[in-house]
Amino acid sequence: MGPSDCIYARNCEIRRLDRKRAADFLERNHFLGTCQARYFYGLFTRRSSGTKEVQLPEGSLVAVGAFSNGRRFRDGHLSYEWIRYASLKELRVMGGMGKILNEFVKDLHPGDVMTYVDASKSDGSSYLELGFQVIEKVERAGFTNLKLKRFYPPEPE
Repeated sequence: MGPSDCIYARNCEIRRLDRKRAADFLERNHFLGTCQARYFYGLFTRRSSGTKEVQLPEGSLVAVGAFSNGRRFRDGHLSYEWIRYASLKELRVMGGMGKILNEFVKDLHPGDVMTYVDASKSDGSSYLELGFQVIEKVERAGFTNLKLKRFYPPEPE
């Protein structure tokens, strides 16, 4: 990936996706492929801000985020899992993860969002920058994952 192989999320619009379109994108662009999820969000190119960005046709799907259905805990808060995020192969969507997460939070009002990161591939820094905290290290059958969680304060009454 070269220095100009990116686009900016601020130049994209976000929309909910149907399961089939999200699955097709994830199958082509995420190393684990598609997943079972309840909510899918996509980033679509809207405009370009100049020569530092890859030029793609307007309306191109460039990133997808997938989230589980909410689980209600005894204290009443809803917890969701961020299951997948992928951008087009060989393309970085600067701010894409944050834009997708913010839209999901605006739509669903979670008490928390959690996710897992394969510790052999990432230190989770992208999630840490978004306000997630490492909750624990999960080791199973030769794999180590980091469990991360971001908490959201209750909405004012």
